[in-house]
Amino acid sequence: IMTKVIGFLITKENKRPKVDFFNVDIKTIRIQHNCYSIYLWGIGDIEKYKIHGKYSLSFPLKDTLFDRNILISFDGDKIIIENDWLGSIPIFYNPKEKIISTLSNLCQKNKTIDNEGLSNFCEFGYSVFEQTMFEDVKFMRYYSKIILLNDVKIEYKKDPVLDKSFLEKTSSEDEVIGLMQEYISDIESKIDGEIVLPTSGGYDSRILNYFVKDKKRIRAFTYGISKDQSQSIEVVHAKKISDIYNTKWEQIELTEFHKYIEEWAKVYGFSSHLHGMYHIEFYSNIFKKNDFCNASFLSGIVGDAWAELDKFESIKKYQDVINLGYTHGINLDLKHLIKSSEDVLKKQYFEEHKKHLESDKIKAIFTIRMKLMLISYLTQIPEYFGMPVWTPFLNFDIVKSTLNMPDERRKNRIWQRDFFKSVNLNLEDMNLKSIKSNKLDYEISQHAKLEKIDIELMGEYVNEKRLNEINKILSSPTPFEKIKNQLLYVPKIGGVLRRLGFKNEYLKALREYYVIKSIEKGLKNEF
Repeated sequence: IMTKVIGFLITKENKRPKVDFFNVDIKTIRIQHNCYSIYLWGIGDIEKYKIHGKYSLSFPLKDTLFDRNILISFDGDKIIIENDWLGSIPIFYNPKEKIISTLSNLCQKNKTIDNEGLSNFCEFGYSVFEQTMFEDVKFMRYYSKIILLNDVKIEYKKDPVLDKSFLEKTSSEDEVIGLMQEYISDIESKIDGEIVLPTSGGYDSRILNYFVKDKKRIRAFTYGISKDQSQSIEVVHAKKISDIYNTKWEQIELTEFHKYIEEWAKVYGFSSHLHGMYHIEFYSNIFKKNDFCNASFLSGIVGDAWAELDKFESIKKYQDVINLGYTHGINLDLKHLIKSSEDVLKKQYFEEHKKHLESDKIKAIFTIRMKLMLISYLTQIPEYFGMPVWTPFLNFDIVKSTLNMPDERRKNRIWQRDFFKSVNLNLEDMNLKSIKSNKLDYEISQHAKLEKIDIELMGEYVNEKRLNEINKILSSPTPFEKIKNQLLYVPKIGGVLRRLGFKNEYLKALREYYVIKSIEKGLKNEF
């Protein structure tokens, strides 16, 4: 059977955490070290999931921190926790209570809000600069180390990305393709069972379908994001890939993902806004309909960030750091916050990093390091469904060589387009009829029963007028609003309406709701 450690909790309390969120038989073990209980949870025989005496959260088992991993080891009485070069798996800690965990909820004891942490959370939509919205709960920077004895000591390691050798050597496309192919073939040969591969038809999942040698092992799944999900470009493209390679493929219809808000909050706590509920519905439906035997999960997470030149906006002053957040508008306008922030952490971050961020390549890495607080759900949620995750796109050597291809080949991802032409996967040239618009959040929320924001509690932090507006807009949109919102999605008409200043107020309210409700749940969290 597959084995993988998914998460951990280190605490002085002897209280086993409940972490089998989706009832898939996640196992938990307890190790006593000094005065601390260390709880590890995961799939299979996690007690033995060690390398050179260190527990590892890698898959397959390895001790490198230049790929998705966390290492937990012991040095005399000390407990040492190390994360990887990107911070692929977020780690939270409460230095006062001496609690360290991959789940933010488990680190919370005192609910004192950190003003700047809250402001940054609202602006970015997730926790940034090593500080959550709660004063006592911090999180580990990428490529660092916690040494736990009588207190929590943090050590930052020297960043390999800022070494001048990182950008010295130009790489070729063949080298990049070769590295990815080798990475995938190596793991494919080491593991048994089916390879679950969520396929959106985009470049990242497409290239992964290509790299898996034994196509019979692929189980591809796709959800659509347009009103008629089966006509969505994701579904149409994924089906075509499946036809070309003769893989087992299924479209999964999404209908009611807001009912998974509680589950999302259990996994992601107050570290991020309410976000990945649609993935929870996606996997729930996959597991209802399929029996897998020893399956693992191949993820296309963040492949696009490395593949494309000039994807991210420039950062010239400290206020521009939000551009690294790459938030896609899922945040709360700071004018609605009762208290403003001094932005100490943001200014400090800017001063420390501004000269590195002039490089487009380095900027891509710092964007992903920041955004992994949120998008780690792409790898974490499948693991909580009992499937170990692997991906080539978080590996240091692969990222480095992808970023170091000639700029003109990374522009508009031309290198990948040409590669797809050479292997007959250039779907864009095949005249496939599909719908490109993304209406998923809007359509599904129309039928959702969203719990109202608790105005009494949240009015202390967010302007009450806006809270009332959000509750009203989400519970009873007017017929005029509904028609206007539909028209905003119509290609030419929508453009005209937007230029006239019409906005989808419902979608804006929904996005602010996702941020505010997450804060509310953090404040109401029962330990």
